[in-house]
Amino acid sequence: MATVTTVANLKGGVGKSTITIHLATAAQMKGIPTTIIDIDPDQQAAAKWSDSRATARPPVLSAVYSRLPQSIAEAERGGAELIFIDTAAFEQKILNASIQVANLILIPCRPTAQDVQYLTATTDIVAAHRKPAAVVLNQVEPRLPETEQARTLINKLGLALSPMHLSKAVAYQRAIAAGLGVTEFEPAGKASQEVLNLLAWISRLLYL
Repeated sequence: MATVTTVANLKGGVGKSTITIHLATAAQMKGIPTTIIDIDPDQQAAAKWSDSRATARPPVLSAVYSRLPQSIAEAERGGAELIFIDTAAFEQKILNASIQVANLILIPCRPTAQDVQYLTATTDIVAAHRKPAAVVLNQVEPRLPETEQARTLINKLGLALSPMHLSKAVAYQRAIAAGLGVTEFEPAGKASQEVLNLLAWISRLLYL
């Protein structure tokens, strides 16, 4: 059976699709058969990215949240060992369904007071399902005091925080615009190393 990682946050604009795409591409390049399941009915960002690619790996399945188990089974029949679920903002039904099938939930969050304060809307639902989860800071600018303030506030809220983060590097968006993951677009770059570090941390958690 495949290991399922759900990338979720009820707040929009935090980088759910960005993190999903780059982690999935990096995992596939590392030799882990990986599939993305896109259940965001409005944006379909991962699915649109897949349409612009010259390769079919990692595959992206467009799915509805009510049939997630069937979509996971389809991905497994296709050989997937790792599945990333890209979720929607402001949709509790979608969030609940994606948490139920997950082995791990990643919660992207920008280092702003507004984003951090909104976290509990998501983490309360995750806690109710008793699933392991971690906040992943995204679009980080290390030298800004807001970054350390965000970390402090997350710790005060008692939330698990990934030791790895993603920066505000422009390579993330340039890669997606080119139909690539950042590890394909700029293999030796800073952004690529950030994604590989995050993937390595997730892999240890999931015993991959």
